[in-house]
Amino acid sequence: MVAFRKLSPVLAIAAFSVASAFAQSTSTALVCQANSGVPPVVRAEGLTELLGDLVINCTGGNPGSPIVTNIQVFLNTNVTSRFTDPTYDALLLIDEPGAPRTNVNGAAGTPTPFCPSASAASTTCYAAINTSAETFQTTQNVFRGQRPAVSSDNSIVWTGVTIVPPGSNRTRTIRITNIRGNASSIGATTSGLPNQIIAFISSFPQGTLPIDNPQQTVGYVQQGLLFDVRNCNNSGGASGDRNGFQCQSRNADRFNTPTSGSLPSNSATTDQTVVGLRFREAFQTAFKTRIISTVPQGQIPQTASVPGLVFNAESGFVNPLADATAGVADTGTRLRAVFNNVPSNVRIFVSTSSVFSSPNSQAVLVTTDPNGATATNPSIVGTTPVAPPGSITINCAGTGSPAVEVPITAGTGTAVWEVVSADQSNLDTLVFQAAYAYVANASAGQPGLGQSTVTGTFAPVYTASNAGTATFGTPSIPRFVAGTASAQNFFLLSACSTNLLFPFVTNQAGFDTGIAIANTSQDPFSSSNANNGTCKLNYYGTLPNSAPLTTTSETTDRDVAAGATLTMVLSSGGGYGLKGNPNMQGYIIAQCNFRFAHGFAFITDGPIGQARVAEGYLAVVLDGANTVRGQANGESQAH
Repeated sequence: MVAFRKLSPVLAIAAFSVASAFAQSTSTALVCQANSGVPPVVRAEGLTELLGDLVINCTGGNPGSPIVTNIQVFLNTNVTSRFTDPTYDALLLIDEPGAPRTNVNGAAGTPTPFCPSASAASTTCYAAINTSAETFQTTQNVFRGQRPAVSSDNSIVWTGVTIVPPGSNRTRTIRITNIRGNASSIGATTSGLPNQIIAFISSFPQGTLPIDNPQQTVGYVQQGLLFDVRNCNNSGGASGDRNGFQCQSRNADRFNTPTSGSLPSNSATTDQTVVGLRFREAFQTAFKTRIISTVPQGQIPQTASVPGLVFNAESGFVNPLADATAGVADTGTRLRAVFNNVPSNVRIFVSTSSVFSSPNSQAVLVTTDPNGATATNPSIVGTTPVAPPGSITINCAGTGSPAVEVPITAGTGTAVWEVVSADQSNLDTLVFQAAYAYVANASAGQPGLGQSTVTGTFAPVYTASNAGTATFGTPSIPRFVAGTASAQNFFLLSACSTNLLFPFVTNQAGFDTGIAIANTSQDPFSSSNANNGTCKLNYYGTLPNSAPLTTTSETTDRDVAAGATLTMVLSSGGGYGLKGNPNMQGYIIAQCNFRFAHGFAFITDGPIGQARVAEGYLAVVLDGANTVRGQANGESQAH
């Protein structure tokens, strides 16, 4: 789970003695070289991205003349490390404390101890391991950064740092770690080369610590997350029947009893009331756990970090011997699904963990605020989240997954999952399931109508203008912006209706027109198809001598029941309170508030048996086609 940074020199370099050990050395000019190893790829959505370490290797100088200096790092974005006035948790380390090492004589040496600047016993700390082979500089070697008075948002400073020059043929290493930066302000590029986060290192007073190559790249910014809506078994882009109608219940039993049972009620795999929400890494280390708690045998756990080790975690350099809270993230990477424009009287359910995952990756549902945040926890101690017990089961192609209901407020609901395992060698994919349920009550206008969407982002998401600064209270680490996330369609609820065109009707020149509209939603295909509703007849045409119509529309005074037929005569009206439109000639568009209406018109110049001319035709259905009855308002017919 860990890998060493490609730094020069590596951790095995011998370090780092005071003047008594170097009396035989010839004093040379102090020279310091800065480098940043291999900078990490960071997420363009991130406000608190952990940047690469800065390492300053110093040689030469007079060990008998310690230097007291101030070291400041500037970024081309804001510093967002954890800030507890007046210090940050970004650390400056001298002599790679805790790392494996060898003495100047080549023998295995005792690791440099951690001597924090806050400790009053730092001299005692070092004296305990002094040997005839090598002596350490007898000053503190762990310093917390501070907020400078000038350039306070984009820089961090370590003041009063004592550096004992190592003398000839020896090296003193200064490492700066746990700096976080606002990558979202840099953003991802659309070209092939990523944007960079740049650090510039300065020491003052001028000349106290000469640093070559002070400008270093500490992060490459790329988009971190890809999100889309899939079929429930992750077989492809979501398809099939994701639409619902106000007059047809979907998963009604789960709407009525949302804490037990399973959904969808329809066991057919074509039932798209269940979809997959797919979150994918855009690069291999975009998903991270909070702290790596388990490592292969013989390796160092992250909770005992030594300088230079890299863990694929939201936390950075974490070691209580150096600092009890430095480098610690509050959570692992979180993934947030926001359901918007959820119609009234609709319930939403989500799986409690990722149903389809890449090998060695997993995420579980967690309780958060709408942003996806919980109380901050800067302590190394933390419990890995576990999936809550699902009160119901979401079924997909014969496989069931525990699920819970998502609370909906003002048409919006949020579900958040936290990454509990990730594989830095692969592009991880995590797919969760979401489903909806409602009970039809079209006469009461329920459920509501409209297109519901879902947006997938990292979490927690902060939108405040100062969310990308270290002074923004104590918000979560990590935290993110929504980035370029766009809403994806979840499901559409439509009114139940059919539009019929009667292209020619007349009550002129001795002709009259009879009209019939049948509510054929009562059928042998599905009992749930049956629905009732009124019909509105819209008249278009003229009276004799091209005079305008006196009546342009009328509506039935009651519902046309499933299986019933409305009939009327243009000249005199008929059933359901219709009065007709005497002397009119033109066309009629009937808008019926039920699905599967079909119409017939009959034009004649006299009663049956006496008519000289008679003609009948089917009304044209003006709605979209669908091969499965029940998945469209009407059944389209050609003009």
